[in-house]
Amino acid sequence: MLRARLATAAVAIPLLLLLILRAPLWMFASVVGLIAALGVIEYVAMAFPDHSAPRVMGTGLGWLLAAATATGRPEWLSCAVVIAFIGGLSWTLFTRPDFERGLADLGLALLGAGYIGILLLYFVWLRSMPLGGSWVIFLLAVVMAGDSGGYFVGHAFGAHKLMPRVSPGKTIEGSAGIAAGNVLGASLAKLILLPLLGVGLTGVGWGEALALALVIGLVAQIGDLCESMMKRTFATKESGWIFPGHGGVLDRIDSLVFPVPLLYYYLLWR
Repeated sequence: MLRARLATAAVAIPLLLLLILRAPLWMFASVVGLIAALGVIEYVAMAFPDHSAPRVMGTGLGWLLAAATATGRPEWLSCAVVIAFIGGLSWTLFTRPDFERGLADLGLALLGAGYIGILLLYFVWLRSMPLGGSWVIFLLAVVMAGDSGGYFVGHAFGAHKLMPRVSPGKTIEGSAGIAAGNVLGASLAKLILLPLLGVGLTGVGWGEALALALVIGLVAQIGDLCESMMKRTFATKESGWIFPGHGGVLDRIDSLVFPVPLLYYYLLWR
C-alpha cells in the first residue's frame, strides 16, 4: 500500500506542479472539471448502486454544476443551480410515481452534485486570484503533509479512536500527527518549495501562514470525516480505484473540498 502511494505521488506531483504554475487557466479548469466529473460518477455509483435512473439524474446535475463553476463566472453557477433544482424536482414529479422515494433520491443527488461539482471547482477560482498558483500549492502542501503525518503517526502511536462509527481507523494520535504535518507542510512550502519553484506568497508572514495551516488542517480533517460518513452510509470502503494505493477521486479530494473555499474567501476578504 505504501509503495503504491509513493509511486503514484512520484508521478502525480511533478505533473500537478506543472499544471498549476505553467498551464493556462482554461487547461487547469478543464483538468479540475474532469476530476470533478469522475468524482460525480463515483458518488452516484455509491449512492445509487441498484438504481440506474437516479444515477443518470445525479450525474447530469453534478456535471451541470461542475461545468458552470469551471467557467469562473458566478452568474453561470447561479443559473446552473436554478436549473438543477427546477429540473430535479420536475424529473421527480413526472418520472417517479413513488415520489416520496424520488425526493429522497433527489436530495442525495443534489448533495453529491454540490459537494463535488461546486466545492472542488473553487480551485479554479483560487487559481485565478493574485498569487493564485502559489496559494494552490500552499494549500496542497499543507493538506498532503497533514495526510502523511496522520498516516505515519496514526500507524505508529494510534491507540485512542477519534470517531469509530464514522472511521474506525482514525485515532486522536493520528489527528495530532495531521496537525503537526500541516505546520511542517506550510513551513516547507514557504521556506523551500515555493522559492524553489520561483514563486512565493508576498506579504504573508510566518504567523499568518502557520495559523492558516492549522485552520486548513482542521477543516480538512472535518472534510475527510464527512466523506467517511458518506461511505459508511453507502456501505462502501473506497469510492473507486483510479489512483493506485489511494482509492478513487473522492478518496483523494475529501481533505481538499472544505479548505479550498475557506481559503478562497479568506483571501477575497483579507
